[in-house]
Amino acid sequence: MARLAVADGTRGRVLRPLVVAALTVAPAACGKEIESKAGPDIRDATPVSLGPTMSAAGEENRYRTHLYSERDADVYTRWNSDESGSVGALVKAIHVEIGDRVAAGQLLATLEDDQAAIDVEATGARAEEARANFRRVQELREKQLASASEYEAALSAMRSAEADLRRAQLRLSWTRVRPPFGGVVARRYVRVGERVEEGKPLFRVTAMSPLRARLLVPEDRAAAFRIGSPVRLTGAQGVSGQGHVLLVSPTVDPASGTREVIVELAQPGDFLPGAAVIAELIAGREGAGR
Repeated sequence: MARLAVADGTRGRVLRPLVVAALTVAPAACGKEIESKAGPDIRDATPVSLGPTMSAAGEENRYRTHLYSERDADVYTRWNSDESGSVGALVKAIHVEIGDRVAAGQLLATLEDDQAAIDVEATGARAEEARANFRRVQELREKQLASASEYEAALSAMRSAEADLRRAQLRLSWTRVRPPFGGVVARRYVRVGERVEEGKPLFRVTAMSPLRARLLVPEDRAAAFRIGSPVRLTGAQGVSGQGHVLLVSPTVDPASGTREVIVELAQPGDFLPGAAVIAELIAGREGAGR
């Protein structure tokens, strides 16, 4: 971590030093084909706060922090070497590149799938044969031409064959890498022909909205922040927008004497995830939009 001392541009004096840390987020839901995993929980991160400074209006709080996407996660393959009997799987095709916008469940990459496809075909044939045999025995049973044990054996064989088919279909689905949510491909970690194993990230997908920011507000100033209160966000090169207070921590951190405040920007406009911003509570409108 680095320590910064920030000067008040209007008076030339140096404010108290503050702690700076990067922001990361936790993943959203995962589908069968992939698992998504982000870095440490965002609640464990320490946001950048420059503390209160005097604005032109005289009383508003201003805090420097970074925007983060609530849905930002690495996409993994679930290819299981123990189940497949092979050491990893080759990347057969990559269907997206960095910067591409993708939808939830869109195909990002295809892993080597020849054996998995053959297994699905073979188990599918056995499952269909078992279903046909069960239907035959069931008809005989209704005519009292088949014993109860023969009926149970046919039913068990059909269920076993269908389970084998579902297992083969699951392994085939592992060769299709898909994101659990829509966003932008922020990183690509693999190339065609590379061998990957379970636990190796293939892509990083970041949702472009909503964006959020975390502030550490001194205890004596936290009462001004209420859920729904409008907050002005200002970024580099004059980019600005208005968010609202999404959450105010009900507790005070005894180590820093601050309360955590989460601000959400539902319409990011020109803002990007990770952008440095100044968050400023809009005076006189606390609680608006609740």
